[in-house]
Amino acid sequence: MDARGLAARLHDLPALPRRILIAALIVAAIGVARLSLSAISPDAPIALWWPAIGVLFFAVLASRGRRLAVSGVVAVAVAVGNYLGGQPLELSLAYGLTNAIEVWIVVRILTGGAAHARFTTLTQIGRFLISVAVGTLLFAILTAGAAALLAGAEPALVASSLITSHASAFFAIGPLALVSPSIPLRVPAWEPLVQTLALVFLTVVVFALAGGLALTFLIITTLMWGAYRLPPMTVALQTVALAVAATLATATGIGPFALLLDTDQRGAIFALQLFIMTHAAAALFVSGQSSDWNTAAEALATRERDATLVADELLQLNAQKDDFISAVSHELRTPVTSILGFAEQLVDADLDPETDQAGRIIHRNARRLADVIEDVLELSRLSTSEGSTRPPADLDLRELLDNCIDDTLILVPAARAVTVERRLPDEPVMIHGIEPDLVRVFSNLLTNALKFSPAEGTVVVTLDAPPASAWLDVRIDDEGPGIPLAEQEAVWERFYRVQTPQHRDVPGTGLGLPIVRALVEHRIGGQVALSSDGVAGTSVVVRIPRSPLSIAPPTQSAAR
Repeated sequence: MDARGLAARLHDLPALPRRILIAALIVAAIGVARLSLSAISPDAPIALWWPAIGVLFFAVLASRGRRLAVSGVVAVAVAVGNYLGGQPLELSLAYGLTNAIEVWIVVRILTGGAAHARFTTLTQIGRFLISVAVGTLLFAILTAGAAALLAGAEPALVASSLITSHASAFFAIGPLALVSPSIPLRVPAWEPLVQTLALVFLTVVVFALAGGLALTFLIITTLMWGAYRLPPMTVALQTVALAVAATLATATGIGPFALLLDTDQRGAIFALQLFIMTHAAAALFVSGQSSDWNTAAEALATRERDATLVADELLQLNAQKDDFISAVSHELRTPVTSILGFAEQLVDADLDPETDQAGRIIHRNARRLADVIEDVLELSRLSTSEGSTRPPADLDLRELLDNCIDDTLILVPAARAVTVERRLPDEPVMIHGIEPDLVRVFSNLLTNALKFSPAEGTVVVTLDAPPASAWLDVRIDDEGPGIPLAEQEAVWERFYRVQTPQHRDVPGTGLGLPIVRALVEHRIGGQVALSSDGVAGTSVVVRIPRSPLSIAPPTQSAAR
């Protein structure tokens, strides 16, 4: 979509057609000025409306370079027009110069010296309004001073009349030069027609039926409808048409403003110009705000689409990664199992010390590799939401924890002398669950606690099973190096290892805790939480249901 306005498109034309069109605009402006002075306001002390200044603004804005040359042409043309219209030569020259200065100031402030003026956001529209305010105020002061010196006019009356006359022309006609005609229609095709008919109807009612001045502002409701919903060029054309219709009606004695011409001519003209200015300015602000909203909505929609595409790509990559790891792990399982089997035979065989040591190293590392493969396969199954192949059964959680502790202690070298303190109920604690999943959870947690505990340290296993509660808590406390606060959430990520020397010295893959969380939350239906002061000791609390439930477990705190 081409966001350039008509003035910017004229500015970018080749030199010859651009100069011809700018000259045509200046000639048209002089014609409009003569018409407004002689035909529309023959008996008024000032013009009912001064649309010529809006056309001259269009011409200067479309010019290139510093625009001073075209502004000079504007000064000459306005001076000639005024002189031919019967004004004294010196006053005509003054009017030509002040009009040229006004247009050049407005264009200079609006563009900031750039080639084009943008007109798509509320901020840019605000800049336009400020430039018009500064230009018309300076013009009114200079022109009123010239009129007072050369014609004896009252400066205050001249200045107040000129400000509203020229500002209303800038506000009504200026957007035609600035808004892009290429902005598409975003509403149903019938809506512009209905809105235009409503605007015409209200204009006819207000002016043809000669309603009171208060009724004139009924028209603004329909104009705001168009400013909010329709392309800016449509609203700009409607604003110009409204200004022309109101001016012609008043000049021919029709409408609420015409009723004042006989009693308060200046008041009637001022009211008409204020009507044009307020309607045009309101349409500009609403149109700018609507444009900002549409731009923001399109940007958000684009970001959402981009985020969705990225998320889909990441999901695909993650699925491909899981498929690859699963396939590789399956392929490795068979040869590793064979290596492990033969390594066990070497361990059990009567060999010389050197060969026996080599066999034990092979067996130990083959076992470690087999455990890693099983962990990766388990994570792959959990990632694909693959359920357990075993149905839940009635289990004694107290006995299950006892067995997990015994099995894990076997793997701890006797020289380290790490002990496990069991704080378990005396009576069986029956639950309904899947035994392999529970065993894997508690075995992983116990293995971590025993690995990181110092020599002669103690691991405490506590089972809290209130008789009336549907939830059970299993707590495992160790005396290891602790987990830094900044890393306590990261340890649940796959392959993450705590970045301290004490942790790096302990072998591991960083898969145990991710498997624990996935099993507890996705299979068992419970919660798991970890806490540590980051200096010494780590506590892990696993909350599990006595039987599979559809309700969420109550919030727990692991920091005790």
